[in-house]
Amino acid sequence: MSKTFVATREEAPERICAYYALTLAELENHHLPDAWRKKLPQRIPGVRLGRLAVDRQYQGTGLGELLLVDALTRAQRIYTEGGGIGLFVDAIDEQVATYYQRFGFVASPDNPLLLFLSARVMV
Repeated sequence: MSKTFVATREEAPERICAYYALTLAELENHHLPDAWRKKLPQRIPGVRLGRLAVDRQYQGTGLGELLLVDALTRAQRIYTEGGGIGLFVDAIDEQVATYYQRFGFVASPDNPLLLFLSARVMV
């Protein structure tokens, strides 16, 4: 139950260059950093960023960052209009987790591949 957003080239719209998916999610607060955990109920709503993937041909071009900014903008709009705590993402490995941390995501204290970005700091 997610919504997928796709990036294509104008001259070849049938070719997918990159994509990501967003879904509404609920997370146990023990996955959040200590400072957040104490202030919130046990289950908290947010938006989960599904796999953000970029075709190998377009990696390193900034397309992934562009899609991440788009995802953050959409998540911020959801937060503003419907509430929630922020954006969650499950990184597939440590390298990807480091990528998200460059944008302000914070790793869960009990799972370094589960990252969180507060709605307060989104775009």
